[in-house]
Amino acid sequence: MSGALFPGWRPDADGRERLSALVDALVSASPVGAPKPQPRRPEQWHATLCFMGDDLRHTVTPRLLAAFADAAARIPPHSFTLDRIEYWRQSGAVVALPDACPALQALCDETHAAVRRCGLRPQQATTQPHVTLAYLARDLEPQPWLADVDCTGAPLRVDGFELLFNAGGRYEQLAAWPLTGTTLPTAPHQPALL
Repeated sequence: MSGALFPGWRPDADGRERLSALVDALVSASPVGAPKPQPRRPEQWHATLCFMGDDLRHTVTPRLLAAFADAAARIPPHSFTLDRIEYWRQSGAVVALPDACPALQALCDETHAAVRRCGLRPQQATTQPHVTLAYLARDLEPQPWLADVDCTGAPLRVDGFELLFNAGGRYEQLAAWPLTGTTLPTAPHQPALL
């Protein structure tokens, strides 16, 4: 989909090497006669932190950039490991899902809050960060062979994020921020009513 605008994380050189090995293992694991995964190019690998929507490039204002800088200052650099690979039937995406990572989820939450503080309504909050590695046809039956792909390995480092614009098959970086926080923000707590 062209014209998408979103804050996203992209892997560094070590992360791309790690994901490249995972894609090779994924393609090799595809059973004989099964549809072959169509890998994404390494420059396309990313995790969407919050999906703002399509055709919103005009919303990239100094206020929005400052809100993302504030979000980056609230989250410390961190790493995450991968838990498993899944096939998402509706989109045909073959995705790598991380193990539970409070810091990565906090980064998703903070970027979503930053967009909302600017008076914008993000189209979708991210509650399950993932990296799309490949595609299969849509609406296939479950692909149990994906459970055999070994996801163990070195963690993927998250030390910053970017504001990305999908210019049609490639992602254009509009701005980038290093993560400089020292502790995670405290989750909001609603007191009991009684």
